[in-house]
Amino acid sequence: MISPLAAVADKPSYAQAKCLSSNSLKHATQRKFSTAANSYAAHANVQKQAANDLFKLMAASDNAKQDYCIDLGAGPLVNTHALQELYRHVLAIDLSHTMLKSSNVDAPRICADMDNLPLQENSVDVVFSNFAVQWSANFETLMHALYKTLKPGGRAYISAVVEGSLHEIKTAFSVLDSHSRINRFQTQNNINQSVINAGFIVNSATKVIYTDQFTNPLNAIHSIKAIGATSQNHSTQRAGLLTKSALKKVCAAYPLINNQAHVSYHVVLLSLEKVKT
Repeated sequence: MISPLAAVADKPSYAQAKCLSSNSLKHATQRKFSTAANSYAAHANVQKQAANDLFKLMAASDNAKQDYCIDLGAGPLVNTHALQELYRHVLAIDLSHTMLKSSNVDAPRICADMDNLPLQENSVDVVFSNFAVQWSANFETLMHALYKTLKPGGRAYISAVVEGSLHEIKTAFSVLDSHSRINRFQTQNNINQSVINAGFIVNSATKVIYTDQFTNPLNAIHSIKAIGATSQNHSTQRAGLLTKSALKKVCAAYPLINNQAHVSYHVVLLSLEKVKT
């Protein structure tokens, strides 16, 4: 059996590809996710919900047990073990070396940038990616790359965070100034068009809103830091730490529902298929 990896040996216990983009955003994202490695699993509540929904999509696809699956943006391998129950070989890929090292799941793993994957064409049966593709520098280019990587008839199951996410945090911080403290996410229409442009058959594309709830605004704000999701993908961010008085204003402006501070994520769940030849 030929490994899908183009740059490392077959079935590696661990490998690190020299393919990290020099882009400063990617380095910042890598650092923040590495810092969050120990807290990620305990705080990734909506990510777990989205993963469960992706597994339901996979179960509905009536797949026989395939050979190669990649867990793209695997983090601390929170979904890799479940994927191993479905596929013979599962390769965990993540930008953060620290995230990958923090897991005791027995699986091959590679530290690599999703925008420069060391994978051979037509080598992977299934791509699974949960709450990761929004960190791509170019989503449509990534979809083209994944399409090439998949074997004919191969499938991709992806959750993509889209526009509207974290609007409560955006609202709270708007009391200070017009600078954004959150990422800009693509629209659902852009996501759908990109996968079509890449050549995929779209078996399903469903938007879901997942919500996490906290007893106070400060915990809600800290929740995105605990999962590493504080890198910003645009140039209008405000640099520097908040003062105590500024943070107090933000917390006071946080929109509450039944005295609870919500953090919502708008997510598109995709079930995609590569055309058979």
